[in-house]
Amino acid sequence: MKKILFVAVLGLGLAACSDASQSNLSNSIDRAGDSIENVADDAGEALDNGADRAGQIIDNTADDIGERAESVGNAIDNATR
Repeated sequence: MKKILFVAVLGLGLAACSDASQSNLSNSIDRAGDSIENVADDAGEALDNGADRAGQIIDNTADDIGERAESVGNAIDNATR
């Protein structure tokens, strides 16, 4: 009996929702979805930018190490002549 009463009250509550209320709810859900999408896009861009910067730093460090190794090699060559 309690389940039937609950279902009836729930049905009446849903039927009482006006079209305007449903429209407002739908619009709110759409805006929330858009906001979540924007946050995800911004986070993705931030991650991409961070990865690009990290890659540039690694490239610069590798170039620097290569140049130093070349300098050491040249110094050894000069010292052994």
